[in-house]
Parts: sequence; C-alpha cells; structure tokens
Amino acid sequence: MLLINKKKNKNNFLYFVIILSIAVNYNFFLNTYTLIRSDYHERLISIYGDCEKEGYGFTKLIFDKYDLKYNISSINGVPQTYPQIGGLFYDKNKVLNKNYIILINYKNNPLKEFPNFKILEKKENCYFIRKKN
Repeated sequence: MLLINKKKNKNNFLYFVIILSIAVNYNFFLNTYTLIRSDYHERLISIYGDCEKEGYGFTKLIFDKYDLKYNISSINGVPQTYPQIGGLFYDKNKVLNKNYIILINYKNNPLKEFPNFKILEKKENCYFIRKKN
C-alpha cells in the first residue's frame, strides 16, 4: 500500500514539474497578468502596433476620430514584412471609399506618390490622406 502511494506521489510530482516548466517556458504567468491588467485595445496595440507594424492604433484613431461611414483602404509601407490592417476594420455592409487612404509605415513623403491627395492626419510615419477636390 505504501509503495503504491509513493508511486502516485512521484507521478503527481513529475506531472507538476512538467506543467510548471511548460507554463514558465511559454510565459503563462506574464501573459495572464498582461491579459488581466490591459484592456482589449491596449493588447491589440501591443500586438499590431500603434504607428508601426500593422498600425492598429493609428487606424483605430482615424476610425474613431472621423466616425467613418465607409471602408477605407490602407497601405503598409513595408508590405513584405507586415500585412494590411484593413481586415480588422472592414465592414461588409459599407462600401469602399477610394477618396481616403490610410498609410502605415511610410518613410517617404506620401504626397510624392499621391500628388492629388492632401494630408488630413499625420502621426510619426502614418498618414491619413484624402483626394483633393
């Protein structure tokens, strides 16, 4: 009987060590703390970037500030590294308005590439541009 209890204790201890090592290896405790401490949009900005990476923070700012009633195309200046963020904000019930463009990670002056547009909003290397009338 005592031998069976020792064997169970060894197995339970082994399982505990394996689970604990996996949790530490994958930052389970830090990720849980971050999940509890940060709200949804802060977590998305930390993952998708504000005005870097995919530019979620800037795009969210534009959609909130201008209260847009249509879909807008977005262009990432580093397309080989980061995908377009437009999918997170796309609404199938809205039409695409080609008069507005969100530019993320644009190192160059966007007015050179888009001469008939004007800049409505600029933050670091992100731009919100509109076609001139």
